[in-house]
Amino acid sequence: MSEAECESRFEALRFASSGGEPFCVWCQCPVVYRITRKVKNRKTGTITQRRLFKCAKCAKQFSVTSGTEFHSRKLSFKKIMLATLLWANGSAGQAALQLRRDLRCNHKTAWLLEHRVRDAMTSYMAGRQLSGPIETDSTSIGGKVRKANRAADRKGQPRRHMEKVTNLSVLRERGRRGRVVPFLGDEAKLVRAIHTLVDAKAEFFVDEHPAWNALFAQFPVRQIKHKVQYSDLRGTSTNLAESYFSRFKRMYNGIYRHFSPQYAQAYNGECAFREEHRGLSNGEQFILMLTGALNHPPSTRWRGYYQRTRRKAA
Repeated sequence: MSEAECESRFEALRFASSGGEPFCVWCQCPVVYRITRKVKNRKTGTITQRRLFKCAKCAKQFSVTSGTEFHSRKLSFKKIMLATLLWANGSAGQAALQLRRDLRCNHKTAWLLEHRVRDAMTSYMAGRQLSGPIETDSTSIGGKVRKANRAADRKGQPRRHMEKVTNLSVLRERGRRGRVVPFLGDEAKLVRAIHTLVDAKAEFFVDEHPAWNALFAQFPVRQIKHKVQYSDLRGTSTNLAESYFSRFKRMYNGIYRHFSPQYAQAYNGECAFREEHRGLSNGEQFILMLTGALNHPPSTRWRGYYQRTRRKAA
């Protein structure tokens, strides 16, 4: 697949709302002109032709990736498509080190490209309201204490550094096509923000954690006590939420090995996307990922990340 063919695929996905016909990304004017501009590589001195659009109304020039997560890209269209395809092909993701070897690029390039696509996925997954029967649960990662060498020194040693622990929660609709919403925080924090995440008529399935007691006065709640059983004959359980965290921890321990707490919600959003769309083929997941990134505005968090303009995590 040539670079021009890859660019044509990008145009079809970027302007899918208008049937593939380009429009101005700044003023939405439907009348644009195709132009080419010569670009000189400062390192090699080679001159290439760059395909652009020019708006008939505002006269601004733009490319197919302007105003998207790939704004100011340096990679070719072919490498971006290949990276997204390889990333979608992994059932639990793909480490940036592996992607660097496959693309033959810098590790920073692969890591940042993954996070740009991950940011679009997380924004889509977290910005929805769920309804109907919903299972919710929380877990924690990180903070593992390295065991002392001598057995005598291990006595009284804490299992985890609690100041390094990151709490994650999830809301998951029951049903074959049930939606998944990731949340950064523990049970108490989730309860305080519950009205922004679910419909007023939602029904909850929870475990015996005391933080869920606040839900009984607001929603219909069915509780299962894990000290007694994991599910009962009435179908009360949190098995779907537990299944989500099982996949998340396989991704955390088996693929990424470790990530900073400030990026935990991004990986939580990635796992939610993969879990919700697990019934789709790899090709369909690839199209969804690429389309989402092409229809998401440039991330202020990742723009200029390696140019000493790092944004503080939200």
